[in-house]
Amino acid sequence: MSDIDRKAFEVSLDRIGRGDATPAEAAAAIRKALTNEPSLTERVYDALRDVTWRTLTSRSFGGELSQWFEVVRHAAALAASKNAGGMSERMRAFADLISQSARFAELQPLEEVLNRKHTKSLLSTIAGAGKAVSNIALMSVLGLRESNLSRVTGALQGTGLIERSSSGKEASFALTDLGRRVARKLDIAVNDPATDRQWWHYAPYPLAIWATSGEPIGANAAFYRLTRSKEPHVLPSLADWRMTIAKTSRDERLTSKDTWRLQIDDTTWIQFTETVTSDGDLCLLGLDVSVAMKAMSEVEHALKIAKEAEARARRELADIQNRLVAYQSANSHVRDEIMSVAARSNQRVRETIHVWTHTAENQIVPNELHAVEKDLGAMQVAVRNLMGPVDIFTEGKSASGWIDPNRVVMEAMNTARELDPSIHATASFGKVPKVRGAVSSLRTVLSHMVLIGTRYGAYDFRGALKGSNLVTTVRVKSPDEHAQLTPFEVVTSSGLGYCRAIVETYGGAFEVRETGSGSDAMIVFSWPVEGTRFGPPAKANKLRKRSVRGVVD
Repeated sequence: MSDIDRKAFEVSLDRIGRGDATPAEAAAAIRKALTNEPSLTERVYDALRDVTWRTLTSRSFGGELSQWFEVVRHAAALAASKNAGGMSERMRAFADLISQSARFAELQPLEEVLNRKHTKSLLSTIAGAGKAVSNIALMSVLGLRESNLSRVTGALQGTGLIERSSSGKEASFALTDLGRRVARKLDIAVNDPATDRQWWHYAPYPLAIWATSGEPIGANAAFYRLTRSKEPHVLPSLADWRMTIAKTSRDERLTSKDTWRLQIDDTTWIQFTETVTSDGDLCLLGLDVSVAMKAMSEVEHALKIAKEAEARARRELADIQNRLVAYQSANSHVRDEIMSVAARSNQRVRETIHVWTHTAENQIVPNELHAVEKDLGAMQVAVRNLMGPVDIFTEGKSASGWIDPNRVVMEAMNTARELDPSIHATASFGKVPKVRGAVSSLRTVLSHMVLIGTRYGAYDFRGALKGSNLVTTVRVKSPDEHAQLTPFEVVTSSGLGYCRAIVETYGGAFEVRETGSGSDAMIVFSWPVEGTRFGPPAKANKLRKRSVRGVVD
């Protein structure tokens, strides 16, 4: 036989000895081994010895005992046919032991033993003592004679529920692990004095105790379940436990000097808190904080998204501000160029009018030339007031100065009529004094409201000084094409939302109201002023006559 075949037989016999083979598999393996390689007789003996020992010590007297009896008996017969007489006899001894165990299991099954008289009383006495009880004490408590006690203890020993120990001539009996489990199933209280002294076993939360030296003292079942310890539950030293729990965790977070959290898997987080008991021992309290950590993770994720959105918004704002600066620079340049061209053109027109007026041959100035002069003046007013740069993104105040709201509104009104003769709007700012404030911004708002507003239905402008605020009221007639819009939408669609942004930037208030007519809206905005001053009476006739030309002189 080759070494490979022999090795295969040895592996099969090892499986039998470990208890990994069924009786049928064991019979086939032993038959092949003894038939093809008689030198394996001792290995067969060793495997059957282990089977017999395991059967007797574990008291696993199940339905396979008769099958194992046949396996051992057949192996003994094969060994005898191979002239291994000594081994054959020893195998027959194993068969006898297994046969006896099978007959015992037949004659004294566990249920039958437990139903016998005095059995449960004896179990209850030993379980209640929490330690080994002598035969003399059992006879006294149960009122049994020595022969009857021997009969009961013999049956319980045979089923593996109790174990016997001797000290001289006196015998004592204690429950086995199987006996404790059976006693609990029978609702018999099992007293364990060692457990009774360990107070942490009664704690409703996971708890473990180590001595100051780091040596383990004990832990309750909840602690083993929380840390997913494998049976048998044995608490290692503090250093070993820390190393083990650190290896199994995926993440660790220290929340304070004596509290930390460990992530065990994708969804489970455990929190441990250290404290020192009055005895000086280290007490470790465990807690499942998976729900709290899940909520925290969701909040952290939402916060991360919010921070990313804020960063994007800041970048966009910076980009907008940069573009605004570039626009304002270009706008200022174009504004200056347009005003320069308009001023030079207007100057040439005036000089032409002057020459024509003082020329003897022709003292009549064409009306068209006067119209050009007015148009150029209107252009200057519109460009100066509408294209004035106002930074509504920055709350910085523009330079303060004195401004006459009445003059600004009148100039803007005359310019609006000059640009569009079909406009029929009225303005009443005559009693408003000069005010001190952000000159360029206030001029832009008032001019914008008149020049742009009149093109979108604004027909009445009124101003009054109320306390430290210049209050302006504008009535707007909703165009037919915007009849379905709300008053605020009308203002927004007409481009006057820009005025609102400027007013609110400088601390004013801007409001759009309904008038009740169904077709009109009323804009009311107030502008804070720093002071007021009444100047000399305005020359209305002269202003009305040369209102446009006056602003460019």
